[in-house]
Amino acid sequence: MKSMLFWKYGLLFIFSILAGFINTLVGSGSLIMLPLLIFVGLSPQVANGTNRVAILVQSVVALHTYFQHSTLSLKGSYALIVSACGGALLGAWLATQISPKLFEYFLGFLMLAMFFVVLLKPEKWFKNAPNLFNKQNNITSWIVLFAVGIYGGFVQGGVGVFLMASLIMQVGYDLHKTNALKLLIISLYALPVLLIFAYYGQVNWGIGGITAIGQGIGAYLGAKFALTNVNIHLWTYRLLLIILLVSAFHFWFS
Repeated sequence: MKSMLFWKYGLLFIFSILAGFINTLVGSGSLIMLPLLIFVGLSPQVANGTNRVAILVQSVVALHTYFQHSTLSLKGSYALIVSACGGALLGAWLATQISPKLFEYFLGFLMLAMFFVVLLKPEKWFKNAPNLFNKQNNITSWIVLFAVGIYGGFVQGGVGVFLMASLIMQVGYDLHKTNALKLLIISLYALPVLLIFAYYGQVNWGIGGITAIGQGIGAYLGAKFALTNVNIHLWTYRLLLIILLVSAFHFWFS
């Protein structure tokens, strides 16, 4: 029994490193971790809550690193931040109330949808998008950010893409400010969202700690490899697509 647990948590740690590695290079780390956490025996909802431990650690570290090298003016952005964080709290509560089977079906749909999102490489469109849209920091923008926040609180996976799309295409921010606000919003809601899942008993703190450490190591290795291996992004991108497809079929047909 002890040897089985050793291999189970050992493999979890190794694949957490892989998830952190992929997340650093091409993003969507949560879309890898959720199927992995379910595979090791957690219910879909507990897996969703447990994944938030690593998200909290990563977002705070990323935000701290960013502000060591850059600055961000929040003027005119407070309502957007509050809207997104408020939506995240509602999304987290909804995630604790949904049935496990329905949540698995949702994950199957999400994995398939994100396969096409990743395939289209939306970050290429974001580079020139601010030039195509007028700045609209109004109630419509607040509603859009609130909706994106609900998604982030509900499941997290791929929320960075939706935050960027909203802040660039709806609000009209440039890529630099968008990246900074994305990090700030996720960092601000990460702790209260984690606490909501914890309140409903949907966090496995031991496994959450293992995955947080593993993903941290993976993120460090990913950053190192990116400096010395020209083709690493391409191969990591292909691996992510394969993982998304396999996970989608698993949730729909298992």
